[in-house]
Amino acid sequence: MGRIHVSRAARARAGTVAGGALFAVGAGLGLGLAVGLAVSGALLVAYSLLLADVDPPKGSGRGRP
Repeated sequence: MGRIHVSRAARARAGTVAGGALFAVGAGLGLGLAVGLAVSGALLVAYSLLLADVDPPKGSGRGRP
């Protein structure tokens, strides 16, 4: 069987999403549903704005082809 190749950017995104989901669920369970939803919304905005541009620019010669 072949090995699945996952880029560093994909691993970073998956880890961020998983960590954010766990944090939001923990806040929801500990502090209530409204706080959990607010935390998940704030984490989604942070992910979209800060971590969406992890890949090197196309044609830069860096990263995996």
